Amino acid sequence: MKNPLLTWIEKRFNLTRMEPWKPLISYGSATGIHVSENTALRSTAVWACVKLLSETLASLPLIVYRRLTPRGKERAAGHPLYKLLHDAPNPEMTSYTFREVMQGHLVTWGNCFAEIDYGNGIGDGYPQSLWPLLPNKMQVGRDKETGKLIYSYLLPDGTTAKLAAWQVWHIPGFGFDGIVGYSPIQMAREAIGLSLATEEFGARFFGNGASPGGVLEHPNKLSVEAQERLRKSWNEMHSGLSNQHRIAILEEGMKFSKVGIPPNDAQFLETRKFQINEIARFFNVPPHMIGDLDRATFSNIEQQSLEFVVYTIRSWLVRWEQAASLKLLGSAERSEYFVEFLVDGLLRGDSASRAAYYREMFYMGAMSPNDIREKENLNPLELGDEYYIPLNMVPVGAPRDTQPAVPPADEQVQMTPVVEVRQIPERASRNQGALLRHKTAQAYRKLFEAAAIEIVKREKSHVLKAAKEHLSQRSVITWNEWLDSFYREYGSFVMRKIKPIVQEMIEAITPLAANEVNQAPELVDKQFADKYVEIFARQYTGSSKGQLKQVVRKAFDDNADPIGAVSQRLGEWSDRRPGKIAMHETVACSNAVAKAVFIGCGINRLAWVSIGDKLCPVCEEMDGQVVAIESRFSESSGKLQSVGHPPIHYGCQCQIVPG
Repeated sequence: MKNPLLTWIEKRFNLTRMEPWKPLISYGSATGIHVSENTALRSTAVWACVKLLSETLASLPLIVYRRLTPRGKERAAGHPLYKLLHDAPNPEMTSYTFREVMQGHLVTWGNCFAEIDYGNGIGDGYPQSLWPLLPNKMQVGRDKETGKLIYSYLLPDGTTAKLAAWQVWHIPGFGFDGIVGYSPIQMAREAIGLSLATEEFGARFFGNGASPGGVLEHPNKLSVEAQERLRKSWNEMHSGLSNQHRIAILEEGMKFSKVGIPPNDAQFLETRKFQINEIARFFNVPPHMIGDLDRATFSNIEQQSLEFVVYTIRSWLVRWEQAASLKLLGSAERSEYFVEFLVDGLLRGDSASRAAYYREMFYMGAMSPNDIREKENLNPLELGDEYYIPLNMVPVGAPRDTQPAVPPADEQVQMTPVVEVRQIPERASRNQGALLRHKTAQAYRKLFEAAAIEIVKREKSHVLKAAKEHLSQRSVITWNEWLDSFYREYGSFVMRKIKPIVQEMIEAITPLAANEVNQAPELVDKQFADKYVEIFARQYTGSSKGQLKQVVRKAFDDNADPIGAVSQRLGEWSDRRPGKIAMHETVACSNAVAKAVFIGCGINRLAWVSIGDKLCPVCEEMDGQVVAIESRFSESSGKLQSVGHPPIHYGCQCQIVPG
């Protein structure tokens, strides 16, 4: 019995057998116009569709990504294939030019081919360069003995080169055998032929003076010589655009009679318009994108543009991505790495829609401020790599817990609306307890700053050493792995430095807050300090790790020195971060302790007290605002995120009191 696998191979072989492809094959059409992949481009509609599809795909970054555990991805900038696809596939072409050529072949011939050059043999298993091959000189078949694909390429000297499947990156278009795609030009030859024919008719029509042919009638019989002289003199006087509107003088009783059908009656212009839509439909391109705006409106043109990405470009992108992963990545690598186009820019809506989308993604913790800024082509913020969620949200069924500590002012976010606002009378009386707590807390500012200096100094030493070790080899993968490992452990050091100060502040602030509500001071949860410093350490290390990954990624994208970028960011931390942390924590920790005391005392409303003689507009507006104790304060413009307790912005010195 014949091996089922061999039988299957035979069927595949018979299905994909092709005659050798000859250069510039043309396909006859009913109009008499011969259509080929090259002559078809003379049709303005075909040219526009091919350019649109090719240039759009070529303009999108093609990225090699590494899968993260348990989910997620990151750019694999250190992978050998990354620069080949993202920057330059060979010494003579940019990535844009290479992909524009390949996609142009794909949408005209239905196939595109590139030689995979591994250098001296297979080497390290990665391509050294990619060189596009002309589809009209390629024949695809199977070896009769092994059943493997063989690519035969016609060389300029007339000889044929045989290439194995592993030497050719072949991206086929739509076809019934899954190996070779059909030529779209061949399939659309009648529509393209009619388009070319109407263009030729129009050119000849206007070349002859934009006037139909006619008949000169003479009452007498003319000799052959006289007829030729009359025809020649008439054409010289009246043929061509420059001779239009001349007055004709007819002698000897001659008459001129028009013949033929006027273009309006033949619906010449309508035919040309219909052919534009016909060709656009064949390439699945919205007509407005190739200049036909007859049916485009302000209300639907944006939606049509999005549909172009979803229903037209996406299918081409998937062909490229899967073909790249299959032919350019090793089988063992595909579980860890993959190739994908970055299409976010094509899916951008109007500014109002984007703002609403970003807001929702930010509130659910799916995007950081720098993620949003990157999509809007803005430079990152220094501490903008944190991801936030509303602090008053917990998983379904989870026990209710103490209000978490607020992160440092330059890293914080607070959400949920204000429940109630009302003015509290007698500002002087309600300020007395808040002012005392504020003054007490300021005594700990130097302690916070000293601890932050030690944290940043030690962090800087370790990070800079690791940057020189990993980034000198431009290995972003090992760099990111080191960051993940380092900051998992570094949080413990941060907690050890901060916790003694937090404990001292708890002991100082608790009796003051309890006195404001005439209660005993033993009311703060004994685990409060652990929870506070744990949140602080997690947010600090998360911000550090996110910033360092981001500056290195940007350095690679800009072809800049990644070690220099890391060193610069570390220098900025040394100069500014300890002072910011100290200023924030003296206010945040004091208010967090006071709020914990008020909750323990059964207080269910909080009031905002603005501290200082010269208040900023935000703090002045917040003064006197009252909310339920589990809710959050918010300023009216919505520019700043809501907070569970002060500070609401960097430098804010405000306090809370029972409402």
